[in-house]
Amino acid sequence: MNNVCLCIGNYAKKPFYLKFSDISLYSMEELCYYFMERVHLLDDSIVSAELVDWIRGECGLTELADELEVYVRKHVSAAAFVSTIFERTGMYDDSTVKQVDRILKEQSSLTTAERYKKRAEYLYQQGRFRQALAIYSELVDYIPERDSAGRALLYYNMGSIYAMDFAYRQAADFYYESYLLYPDKQTRYAYILANKKALTDYAYGAFQREHPDWEEDFRKVEELCAQTDAKWQASRERQLITDLTALKEQGKMDEYYQQSQGLIRQLKKDYKRQTMS
Repeated sequence: MNNVCLCIGNYAKKPFYLKFSDISLYSMEELCYYFMERVHLLDDSIVSAELVDWIRGECGLTELADELEVYVRKHVSAAAFVSTIFERTGMYDDSTVKQVDRILKEQSSLTTAERYKKRAEYLYQQGRFRQALAIYSELVDYIPERDSAGRALLYYNMGSIYAMDFAYRQAADFYYESYLLYPDKQTRYAYILANKKALTDYAYGAFQREHPDWEEDFRKVEELCAQTDAKWQASRERQLITDLTALKEQGKMDEYYQQSQGLIRQLKKDYKRQTMS
């Protein structure tokens, strides 16, 4: 049998919770895997007394904890901290440990803005939009005014997060800021669509008349909306709503409540995952 790793330490009764990633870890092997999978997101914040206490108390690795405790007191780098854990657990070979050490050392030279951007992008990709928005809001102060493309992308992402939350007026404002800095078609489409959702029919008509040179873009947005509606009509989610409505109309209330409550629980779970700080 290949690729077998002997476990080290105890399986924790109380997990170590990583707020940033919303993950609970129960063993040293899980900790090492977490470090390896997210090496490009690690910074010196992982060199913490809380983690050392967990390694000592829950995993029972006293000698390793004693060594890491010295690292915490001396404020050593994330590279040295993670490399020591990898070496003591034996999860990875020497070449892998050296590669991780190199990556972490290179990351230590990143600017605050670059670190914030990596974190925000990670949260955005994970669907945790509220946390990503909070970081993007702070990141604005770190991107130089001369970096028009960088600020435009930041505003575009913030607009997209507001749009996902149905806050179309705020989304339109951020898309417009992005468009002023970097006027490309994608941003113009997003700006038009956000206004279409935010404005009354009369106000949207006035908005169209204010931009006669965007006629082709308005037509393209209408096409995109029609395509999206067609996808929704054919989607599993749409069918689920149709089925629930049918159950209610047929008087099958037990089945209706059972399925609707299951859907609500899942939506609550998704919302909690997106908004947990």
